[in-house]
Amino acid sequence: MRTGVTLADITRAADELLAGGERPTVDGVRKILGTGSPNTVNTLLKQYYQTLPARLHLPAPIATAAAELYEKVRATAVEELTAERASAQQQLTEDRDKLAQERRDFEAERSAMQQRVADLNGDLDRLRDQHKAASTKLAVAEKELASQTTRATAAEAQLRAAEEERERASQKQTAELKRLREQAEGNERHFLGRLEEQKTQFQRLVQDREREAAAAEKHAATLEANLSEALKLNASLRAELTSTQRDLAKVKDSLTAAETATARAQELAAKDLASRQADLDRARSEVEALIASADQHRRDRDEAMREAAKLEGRLSALQSQLDEAKTEIRRLQKAK
Repeated sequence: MRTGVTLADITRAADELLAGGERPTVDGVRKILGTGSPNTVNTLLKQYYQTLPARLHLPAPIATAAAELYEKVRATAVEELTAERASAQQQLTEDRDKLAQERRDFEAERSAMQQRVADLNGDLDRLRDQHKAASTKLAVAEKELASQTTRATAAEAQLRAAEEERERASQKQTAELKRLREQAEGNERHFLGRLEEQKTQFQRLVQDREREAAAAEKHAATLEANLSEALKLNASLRAELTSTQRDLAKVKDSLTAAETATARAQELAAKDLASRQADLDRARSEVEALIASADQHRRDRDEAMREAAKLEGRLSALQSQLDEAKTEIRRLQKAK
């Protein structure tokens, strides 16, 4: 079982250094032994120097010179330790300042990234509102188009009904005129037969004929008036038909314009949506890049903190050595 470095080990190593013309130091002794903590070697090396005059049977002046040499070695070690500690403290301060600056930069970048994300969310909400408004306009346009189509269909139905009614009226008037003519011709033949058969009643028949002719003329006048009214109605129907056709043409033009406007609105909405989507994709790429940069800064910060911890460990070890050196110096001063 290993018991650690002893005074005998320190003595052997220090004597070997003296034999080689070198000054025994903590590092030199540890190098020869290959083991031993600096504190333990330093403590045992103090005992070595204290027992060295007695072991060598040196006179008092030489022992004094050895003690002075030891004090110089101690002073040099304290100076080196102080300088190393100051350097380590300065490096630690610089590392802490650098870490604090990196932390401020990271916070600034994180705030900027959060603001960018908020702006992108706002752009996305506005894009959704615009898309909703475009959809609403498109629905209104489609509804208006359906309404115009319904009105056009109704107008066409009314036009066909008017044409059929005019045709029926014309056919009815033609049939009535034909019937009246046939009736007049039959009456004339009947009267001529009666004239041949009943010459004795000629005068009476002539009077009756005249009365019937007058009535026929009156009836014909009535028919002519009816025909004139029918012609006027026909002209009115034709004018109404022409007006309806013009209205129908206007409705068709409006329908074509509405379809064109609807197609244009759909095209513009699709282009605007594609442009917004491209902006959103670019913004997402920027956010991902910022997140990656933030992760890298976080890793750099962690590495700096680990380095600072190492430096603090080294500083603590140097502080311990310095404290031991101060303690030894005070002890030697008291011993003098």
